[in-house]
Amino acid sequence: MVDDMETETANQPVDYGVLKGDLVFIRNDENLMQAIDQIQETLANVNQEYENYQNFTVEDKVRFDTLCAFCVNSLFWMHEKMLGRPNTVMDDIKADLDRVREAMKRLQTIHDNLTKRPRLDQPAAQRFIRAGLYDANNSENDKQKGAPPNKKKRREQKAEPE
Repeated sequence: MVDDMETETANQPVDYGVLKGDLVFIRNDENLMQAIDQIQETLANVNQEYENYQNFTVEDKVRFDTLCAFCVNSLFWMHEKMLGRPNTVMDDIKADLDRVREAMKRLQTIHDNLTKRPRLDQPAAQRFIRAGLYDANNSENDKQKGAPPNKKKRREQKAEPE
């Protein structure tokens, strides 16, 4: 039934009556209609994605939930603002929006830390440190530990028999 009303209003030109000469009002009204259409499309996409919610990873579920919470709070804020509610109600809604926005920032920070930070190759770091701290007196200990011999030492040993 809602879809029927949408198609009827979309096909009919809007009669602005007395305000037909006010171009700013007409432009704002058309922008509002486009924004409402985009919101409806987004909500339809969210509804379709919810069917696959069980197959999401934990990170995707958190992203989906925060996005839904932010969208619902934003729509409710817009609804209350259009009805002209007092600022005390609006402050509570803004506080909820800020809380959800902080959760989204925290999620992005966690995602960045997991994907963008450099990872340490521990075996390679151990080899670099061992090579930098090589001591000729401890070569027997290194051989027992399975450490590779120093390259200079190997070359010297090969040069002597010839």
